[in-house]
Amino acid sequence: MNSVQRTGVYALYLSLSLFTSCCALSAKENKDGSNLNVATTTAANNSNNNHTMAAVSGAEFQWAEHNTLSWSDFRGAVNAVTEESAAATHCGIGFRTVCVTPDSKPSVIVYNTFYVNKSWVRADAMIPEILEHEQGHFDLCEIYTRKLRQRMQGIDMNTADLRAILERTYFDLKNEYESRQQAYEDETTHGTNFAQQSRWRDNISRELAANADYVGGLAMSSGK
Repeated sequence: MNSVQRTGVYALYLSLSLFTSCCALSAKENKDGSNLNVATTTAANNSNNNHTMAAVSGAEFQWAEHNTLSWSDFRGAVNAVTEESAAATHCGIGFRTVCVTPDSKPSVIVYNTFYVNKSWVRADAMIPEILEHEQGHFDLCEIYTRKLRQRMQGIDMNTADLRAILERTYFDLKNEYESRQQAYEDETTHGTNFAQQSRWRDNISRELAANADYVGGLAMSSGK
C-alpha cells in the first residue's frame, strides 16, 4: 500500500448567545455550519476502489441516527490541503437550552452533527483503512457528546450563574475533545499506523460502551 503522511486540518469555532427570555443559552453554528468542529484529512492509496455506496438522506445527521459511516456520507467537493490529502470528516458537538414556558426550568439539549456536504473523499482513496480512521473521528465526537451530557446533567439549572457554568463546562469539554482528536491523529500517524489504529479502535469501542447511559440522540434534558 503506497501511502504518505497526511496533513491534519482542524477548524474550531464556538460562540454562545442568549436567544430567549428564559435564560436560554446556545452553542450557535457559524456561517459554514460548524460549531465545535473538526476536519481531518488522510493519506491516499493509489489503487482505485469500487465501493458500493448506500444512499443516506439529508445533508447532515446525528451519530445516534446513523452511527456507521460509508463513503456515500462524504459528498463535499474535494478540498485537499496537499496533494496527499485524501479525505476529510466534518463533525461537531453543540448544545442549546430551551424553556417550555417563561417560568419553567430550562433544559439542555446536547447533540452532534456530521456534515455530509462538507465531508469529502478523493475517488482514489475509498479504501476500508481510510474509512475506518474517519469513523474513529466521528466516534470520538459521540464519546465527547455523551461526556458533555453527563456533565451538564449535574448542573443546577436554577443557579444565578448558569450562563457562566454552561460556558465553562462546554469550553473544558472542547479542550479535552480537541486534544483527544489530535492524539488520535498523532498516535495512528493519520491512520497509516495500523497497529495503533487497531488499538484506538478497541479503546473507542470500550469508551462508547462505558458511556452508554448518556446516549441521547438529538436531545438530553438536564438540571435539578
